[in-house]
Amino acid sequence: MLNPINQTELTRPDAVEISKTWILFLLSGLISVVVGIVILRVDWTKDDLALVVAILFILRGIFQAASRPIDGSGRGWNIFVGFLAVAVGITFLVWSGPTLLVLAVFIGAWVVVTGIFDFVGGIANRHNAPLWWLFAVFGVVEVILGIILLNNPDDTLTLIVLLVGIWAILVGVLQIVVSFEVKHLPKMIK
Repeated sequence: MLNPINQTELTRPDAVEISKTWILFLLSGLISVVVGIVILRVDWTKDDLALVVAILFILRGIFQAASRPIDGSGRGWNIFVGFLAVAVGITFLVWSGPTLLVLAVFIGAWVVVTGIFDFVGGIANRHNAPLWWLFAVFGVVEVILGIILLNNPDDTLTLIVLLVGIWAILVGVLQIVVSFEVKHLPKMIK
């Protein structure tokens, strides 16, 4: 992830340190893709979907908190966003029988928030991160997807499952692509 409030330039020592965590991006991306595919393939009840989404949020939050932002900024941003994701996941676990409306609002709001973070982070780091534009474009897609969820909370579980599955796959693919860029990040820094 890129820190939207970062104003520092990525240094070679930071790039070397960040590149050591490329596997976290890859694993998080692979988990997201697999969960997205599973979400799209299974006929879910609301409670079961809430459990799967909770696990996805918790795992992604842990991976987020364990990695550094790829723009060289401090860990604080990723720790904050990671704990936020874990908190959302725990909310799904604790709230055992969320209604479709609550599920849609939680998921829609989270997708909008992460989309804003990705978009602003991409734009803010356009001079420091080689793939800044990918984050900016993906952020716009996430915001649109989140707004669709928030504007249609009474739609069927099928629509929500489809959107969550697609979102998980798209986020996973982005993380997989970024993981290989992060692996080679030191070579890209002058």
